[in-house]
Amino acid sequence: MKEQNSIKAAFFDIDGTLYDHQAHQIPDKHQRMLELLHQKGIKVCLCTGRALPLLENLKILSLFPWDGIVAGNGSYVYDQDLHPLFEDPISKKSADAIFKLASKENIGIFAAGNCALITQEDPITLELLHKVSCVNIPCRAPKKEDAFCIISLCVEDTQAKRRDYESIPNVQVLYNLLSVDIMKKGLSKYHGIRLLMRHFGFDPRAYMAFGDALNDLEMLQHASLAGAMEDGDPRILAKISNHVPSVKVGGIYDFLKERGIL
Repeated sequence: MKEQNSIKAAFFDIDGTLYDHQAHQIPDKHQRMLELLHQKGIKVCLCTGRALPLLENLKILSLFPWDGIVAGNGSYVYDQDLHPLFEDPISKKSADAIFKLASKENIGIFAAGNCALITQEDPITLELLHKVSCVNIPCRAPKKEDAFCIISLCVEDTQAKRRDYESIPNVQVLYNLLSVDIMKKGLSKYHGIRLLMRHFGFDPRAYMAFGDALNDLEMLQHASLAGAMEDGDPRILAKISNHVPSVKVGGIYDFLKERGIL
């Protein structure tokens, strides 16, 4: 199969794609899928909005011998030994402006980079942590040595435009379903994938990818084979033709099995 032969790597979003937050695990079928892909010589990689501390918090790093990781929506890229190949967090000046504005508006922040923190323990912030299976995240103010790749505004209406935040220099604002995520301008999951594919020595499009949220769109659009989770963001489903059964039923396994890739 031409599609199968052209694919050298697989990139998986975690939350709601590879990992089932209701069951608090990678489904058995997805775990088996990862093993079968490895056996076929395909590089198996994570591609996530989570920074490394949040991957450690989820305890996902030890579940499989990942060949590479794109973290923080492309802000950090790691090889199989977790050596950084690229890192480019939000500037200190821009991060400080985000924290200051959120504090003024009494908006809770969930932020991660070389650390992870929340700024207040209000119901909306705590509910976000629960939905993404994050535990024991400290509530504190940012420190001088902290660096952040994703700063999430914990708000009830995640689709209302936040013009004051959009005007902060060198950041982009992503209006996801769970939160409003702020990251460095010019970066994306696809940017990180290109760096990792170059590290592997592969054609930049010789990969398949799976995701469910707005931050997955670009990596899906450039993939040789792309799948959007059927219970994901409707904005993604409208633009990606392949719809994959839910993570709750180990849907990516079935999707790849039907195509003869497993």
